[in-house]
Amino acid sequence: MELTRHAKLRMQQRGIPRQAIDYVLAYGRVSHDHHGARVMWLDKRSRARLGREAGRQVVRQLDKHLDTYAVVGGDGAVLT
Repeated sequence: MELTRHAKLRMQQRGIPRQAIDYVLAYGRVSHDHHGARVMWLDKRSRARLGREAGRQVVRQLDKHLDTYAVVGGDGAVLT
């Protein structure tokens, strides 16, 4: 998944590892913003699925970063 310069900057400022974003994109819920972008985040159900498939240790290690969300543009790039 491509990250815009803005997304990379925000990740660096907030200390969010790329792995956390990858899991949000792979397992997260999706909501449309009605402007062509998708908002993705991990809810309770998607965290449980992540734990089953990737391992509970992954969830524990990234726990403080899994409350993040990603805004994905119509072209598939992570905007923020």
